[in-house]
Amino acid sequence: MLLRLSYEDLNRRRLPNPLVTGYGLLSPLALLASGASATQWMQHGVVTAVGFVVLVALFALRALGGGDVKLGTAVLAWTDVQDLALVLLAVSLAGLMLALLGLLIGAPCLKRMFTGGWRRRVRRALLVSRGVPYGVALSVGGLCAMPAYWVF
Repeated sequence: MLLRLSYEDLNRRRLPNPLVTGYGLLSPLALLASGASATQWMQHGVVTAVGFVVLVALFALRALGGGDVKLGTAVLAWTDVQDLALVLLAVSLAGLMLALLGLLIGAPCLKRMFTGGWRRRVRRALLVSRGVPYGVALSVGGLCAMPAYWVF
């Protein structure tokens, strides 16, 4: 789901609600399957609620889109207090890399390099003038949150 959300964000700068909702609803199922304690449920709830408030504030400042708020909240639903710093660091670094790459690709001196075929599509997907595809960065954070649920 996260890979598909990243693809959609790169191509259309949209995060489809059914995919975001599906990913978000898997979090409580993962908590149930992992036998999480009441304390763990509470931690996930607090992280999700506080994260939602922060993301809505960023939306109000026009720093994030509505889809990013929804996906960010879903990613935080997978995150407990112990993994919060790792997830936030992963999202921040991935977002920074996407922004820098988008600025670099948009540079006039590199425009000729990205004019034909697949290179043109890459340029269009990453151009900062279309906005940073922050759903990709959030998906990286979501991937960092999920290993806590894998059973080996």
